[in-house]
Amino acid sequence: MSSAPNLPRALRPYVPRAVRRAVTRARFGDLRRTEPLSEWGSARGTPVDRWYIERFLTERAHLVHGHVLEVKEDLYASRLGASSVDVLDIDADNPHATVVGDVCEAATLRPATYDAAVVTQTLQLVPRPLDALRNLLAAVKPGGSLLVTVPTLSRLADSWDRWRWTPAGLRDLLAEAAPPDAEVECVGFGNGLVARAFLFGLAVRDLDEDVLERWDEDYPMVVGARVGLRS
Repeated sequence: MSSAPNLPRALRPYVPRAVRRAVTRARFGDLRRTEPLSEWGSARGTPVDRWYIERFLTERAHLVHGHVLEVKEDLYASRLGASSVDVLDIDADNPHATVVGDVCEAATLRPATYDAAVVTQTLQLVPRPLDALRNLLAAVKPGGSLLVTVPTLSRLADSWDRWRWTPAGLRDLLAEAAPPDAEVECVGFGNGLVARAFLFGLAVRDLDEDVLERWDEDYPMVVGARVGLRS
């Protein structure tokens, strides 16, 4: 640390060392740069948010079985235990898509079709997330589950990136979208250090696992939610 810049030299002998340290100027090092090291961290390895997303899904893998819906690609559903997967995308040019349409439109998904739906980092990109959730829940069979993750803190993905949620905010949204007897669980993941690392474009390999494992409710960067429908 550098010497205290705002403390007169004549007073320094009378000021406790801890106080002198508190007013010293921090050394930012590489953090002084305004551009991140990479966009998401993927250029350096596994992005930090994906570590939490995969942790959330893996702990609930027993809910992913049978016929499962996922968005954009079959990234997690088969890995978690699905026997068949439909991939939803609004882009008809997506070769992975088996269902093409807007998740915000009720006619896109057939009701009571899926044993589970896995929807990661998607709701922030749609114009009407409440409608999207209602349609996703309607497409899940009684007794099935919807697993969702959303960002609380991240860079913008593109011009259509619209929303961010706290755990309480997502819980309120799900409570409005889900049937009254549904079971809703919301969990925030992250802490101040991993949030800064993610914004700076660092990856999982840049952080110790004990840092990733520490969850601070005041600094969530990802929220995972489970909605369980009654049979």
